[in-house]
Amino acid sequence: MDVLLVMKSTIRPTAAGLAFLALGGCTSSANPVVSVSSEATVSLSSPSQRMTTPAARKATAAKRNSAADRCDARGFASGDIYVRMKSPGTATVAQQLGGEWVWDASTRKCLTSVQMMIATAPQVRGSCTWVGYVADNPGYDVNATPARPLRHVVAASGPSC
Repeated sequence: MDVLLVMKSTIRPTAAGLAFLALGGCTSSANPVVSVSSEATVSLSSPSQRMTTPAARKATAAKRNSAADRCDARGFASGDIYVRMKSPGTATVAQQLGGEWVWDASTRKCLTSVQMMIATAPQVRGSCTWVGYVADNPGYDVNATPARPLRHVVAASGPSC
């Protein structure tokens, strides 16, 4: 039996990542939730429960014809990024994300990881989202609580920036 798993984004899990995901799930009507997903097929009949590789997934997506599938099939848009997020009443957190293209279901556009983080940044009073490239911020610790400021920021969004 095969099961299709849909993974929300390409976040590498860390302790701070769990807090980041909770903060990113803002339910404000001014900030709709955007569906960013990638698929992996898991065969439950196999004892090893193999998953398809990202390369195989991209090759399959390239054969499909929808704009979202073509977006998923694109190569990397940039290097990995750091996202630092401040929300009212919580410690500032950071997360490292991949630099690929992602489909924004609300605008129906293919965006870079930087563009997606800015487009989906919470816009509530007291919040701010900063984005910087990993290569431009060597030695940055995403597990620090509260998350330290990024040395080099390429984009920021939110009323408290």
